[in-house]
Amino acid sequence: MKTVGEIVPTRRDAVKFGTFSLLGAFAESALWPPRLRAAGRSNPRGTARNCIVIEAAGAISHVDTFDFKEDEGTQPDFDVRQVSPGLYLSRRLFPELSSEMDKVSIVRTFKSHEVVHFRGEYYTRAGRPLNPAQAAEIPPVGSVVAYELDAQRRESDTFPTYVSCNLKNLALPSGFLHPRFSGLDINAGAGAGSVAAKGEALALLEERFRLLNALEKAVAADRGKRGRAPDAFRAFQQDAYRILGDNRWPQALTPDAEDKKRYGENAVGLGCLLARNLILADAGTRYVHVKHPGWDHHKYIYDHSRESNHYIHCNDIDRAAANLLRDLAATPSRHEPGKTMLDETLIVVPTEFGRVPGKLNLVAGRHHYNRTYIGLFAGGGVKGGRIIGRTDSRGEQAVETGWKHRLQPKTENIYASVYSALGIDWRKEIFDTPSKRAYRYVDHLGATEMCVDDEIEELFV
Repeated sequence: MKTVGEIVPTRRDAVKFGTFSLLGAFAESALWPPRLRAAGRSNPRGTARNCIVIEAAGAISHVDTFDFKEDEGTQPDFDVRQVSPGLYLSRRLFPELSSEMDKVSIVRTFKSHEVVHFRGEYYTRAGRPLNPAQAAEIPPVGSVVAYELDAQRRESDTFPTYVSCNLKNLALPSGFLHPRFSGLDINAGAGAGSVAAKGEALALLEERFRLLNALEKAVAADRGKRGRAPDAFRAFQQDAYRILGDNRWPQALTPDAEDKKRYGENAVGLGCLLARNLILADAGTRYVHVKHPGWDHHKYIYDHSRESNHYIHCNDIDRAAANLLRDLAATPSRHEPGKTMLDETLIVVPTEFGRVPGKLNLVAGRHHYNRTYIGLFAGGGVKGGRIIGRTDSRGEQAVETGWKHRLQPKTENIYASVYSALGIDWRKEIFDTPSKRAYRYVDHLGATEMCVDDEIEELFV
């Protein structure tokens, strides 16, 4: 006779692609419920139901890609062609996205507070620069979205609202928000998908969960003395249980072979395919953050003999993003007749900063550069085919921000735009944080200079 362990998939089996970001969500200071108020007037657009963020971790060379400038570092095999007025792209680097840029808008004048990777990656996920005094209580953008959209969850929604991909041990916990708003981080390259419990396995799982619930009721009176850690673990158990009984979960985590071939069997290809599957499953996931690591090419950035270079990374994100755009554009919306899934899904490609324009350095690479860099936006109410902002002839300085504000936009403004598209008031504040400092969804107090706490309106109108 089989043991229970042999029949019932364990919680690790259920989330074998990754783990819930609970490290730190066990903090005694986790807040629930938070006190909120609107800090100012914002008028969220509500043009998107979902959001997929594809983080180019390590920094894209803006002058070789979406703000092309011919300079001493330009490679002879780039095959640069005009795609549309003002937009030139290398066919060698972006053979597929070149035909999809009518769906995409480019902001060319971002400026970053950061110029080193750890802080830059944190900034890209938290939507604000790292402040060590508050880091333990700051949630990632995905957790804020999960909190805000929680009231919209349906009885049939078993998937986590917020899912990340490839963050691993760098996934941020939910900070002062309740642990149930933590993300589920999935390793897209881990192999086969999860399995759903059914038949005898499901019956045994239900019985074990019934006994667990009975035990929880028996000790409920003593729960307050145990702090918040048990609540966090209980939320983890409940989510795992709900996922195990849903056949949509293994379907979403088991990509089709032909789809894998189209998207690419690499971190960003499998990540974008997973994001597509989760969104199309319509099972509760509304925000997916995919990390595409490895863009940090200080050396040999265009050396074909190297295992990692900009040719490989550009080709990988090219296939993944182009096919994600095509698939969502070809899929009818389940919620709004006459619209597509791309119409209701905002896709954002942020990066930490740019790379030094001009000639390559002494080891044939490009170092970090934070004065200007690019971001891509599509779907979810974004008007495609636009170029926002202009840099000088070498891509070193912003000549026109392209934004109604005088300052260059920053990562804060990327997420103000995300919140706006999702119908979230980006000027909200949360009080009673552990540090007693108000948490602003979009903070205007930047690390190196003030920020404008506003969306990038020009993307939408």
